[in-house]
This record gives sequence, C-alpha cells and structure tokens, in this order.
Amino acid sequence: MPDHFTRPAAGERIRQLAFLLKNTAAIVGRDRSIIGPWAHSAVYAAVMVSLFYSGILAIALGAGSTATLLLLAATLMFFYKFFYYVRQDMAQVWLVTQVARGGKAQIREARARVAGMRRQAWMLGGFSLLAAYAGARARDERKGLLGWLIKLGLLALGEVWDLARHFLVPAVTIDRLSLGEGATRMKALRHGVPETLVGVFGIDIAAGAAGTLMAPLWCVLVLLAAGAGLLVGDGLPAFHSGQLSELFGDDAPAWLAGRGFNWFPLLIAVWLGKVAGSLLKRAVDSFKNIYFTLFYLRLTHATEIAPERREELEGFLRIEEPTATVD
Repeated sequence: MPDHFTRPAAGERIRQLAFLLKNTAAIVGRDRSIIGPWAHSAVYAAVMVSLFYSGILAIALGAGSTATLLLLAATLMFFYKFFYYVRQDMAQVWLVTQVARGGKAQIREARARVAGMRRQAWMLGGFSLLAAYAGARARDERKGLLGWLIKLGLLALGEVWDLARHFLVPAVTIDRLSLGEGATRMKALRHGVPETLVGVFGIDIAAGAAGTLMAPLWCVLVLLAAGAGLLVGDGLPAFHSGQLSELFGDDAPAWLAGRGFNWFPLLIAVWLGKVAGSLLKRAVDSFKNIYFTLFYLRLTHATEIAPERREELEGFLRIEEPTATVD
C-alpha cells in the first residue's frame, strides 16, 4: 500500500482527464442535476475574473472610483471562493451519492445536507485558503538552499492538501464526520483498499491537467493579441503604448516607422484566458470530486451502490478502459 501521494506526469494527466471526462459524462447522463454545483461555481469564477479585469479596464479609462469598487468586489469574491467552492463540492458529493445508490439526485436535499455541516464546510474552506497561501509563498520564496527547502515544503503542502481535500469532502459529506475523524478514516482506508484499486490510492488524479491544457491556448491568445495590438495601433488612445520604433532608438527597422502598439487586445486576451482557465480548473475539480466520491463509496459503502452499477464503477475507479476478451 502506498504511504505517499504521487503526481502523474504531464502526458498521464491528459490521459486521465480524457478518461474522467468520458466516463463522468456517462454518469452525469443518468442525472444532469449532478453538474448543477459545477455550473454555479463556474459562473462564480467567471464573474470574479471579469470583475477584476473590468477594474483594470476602468483604471485605464480613468474611472478611479469605479475601478476601486470593481477591484474590491473581485478581492472579496477571491477570498470567499474557497468556502463557496467547498460548499458546491459537498453538494455535488451528495448528488453523486444519491445516483450511485440508484436514486434520483435531489438538489434541495443536497443543499439541506450541506447547510447542516456549516462548521466542516468553513474549516475545509479555511484550510484550502491556507494551502493556496502556502503555494503563493512558495512561488515568491527567495533563492538559496534554505529558500529552496522552504519552497519544496510549501509546494508539497499544497499538493498533499489538494488530494487530501478530495478524500475528506466525501467523508465529511456522506458520513457527517468532523475533519479530524475524516483524516483518521482516510489513514485507515489505506489498509483496506481492495487489490483491484491499490494502484490508484494515493495518486492525485489528473493533477495539473488544467494548466497543461491551457499552455497552448495561452500561446495562441498572446500571438493573436500581439497581432491585433499592432493593427489597432493608436486607434484606442487610452490603451496606446507609443511608437514601437522608440524601443529600438536609431536602430529601429524601417517597417516599424510610425507603427504603434495597443495593449487593449492583450487585456482582452488575458481576460479570456483567465476565464477559460478558471472554468477548466473548476471542471477538472468537478471530475475529480465525482471520482473520489465514488472511490470513497466503493471503499466504505460498497453494499449501498446499486448492483447494476458496481461492475461499471470498478473499471472507472481503476481508470482503465474495459478490455475485449477473445474466446
């Protein structure tokens, strides 16, 4: 049994994400209410990002008071998102549990269950916020041996919490456990995993897949924004950055003469990229949430899973496509 968490390589992350997408679609197809919590968190993420870049736009246009309000709202939404996302994840856990048991997902029942566990939800959100802070500190950590050791420790803390959270949310939601009880249950489960699932316990499924997928999109957006910025030039004075020839002085190429750059298309590109990235990250987190909910059910409530769905879920949890047999 693995005693540590592992992070898949980039190619494996994409394969796992594709597998989760395909099989999660089949699960969601039985009851579309399961995607409700993801839709709510996706709208929240899009609004939060849009408020922030609207504030940047307002600054450029000289609307200082409007920019302050927009940036303040974006900041408040940023800090509250850790708690809001946890509540949506908990609601989704209960919806998936209802469907896995052969019932119908009841969104009102899911909301009522989450409302009865406010303390656990706030604690999970608080730890998620602290893990995000640790990750930010790791990126800003200075160089040197001590700096690198601190950086590695903070990054490891964030990675471990991300995986632990996906185990704790189902434990807390399904069995109404405290965080301490959930952590104890998670440790005990390591010694009771069926042989068929030993290989995936402790693996951060699809870890970092959103960032891997966004890399080529960012390249395309930046290239398009750069071209559009050259075409617009001084068409939008508030976003005009001056003549490009000034950057090269007397050695400026002839084709840059009189050509300016406008950073408004770049602002739009960054906004679109951030919105797309936040939506994709929420989608990946939702896939993982569904996966770990079913994983937890399989380990702790196997007899409650509808008989007609047990065999199908076994292959899904192993992250393996069914293999054809030859007589």
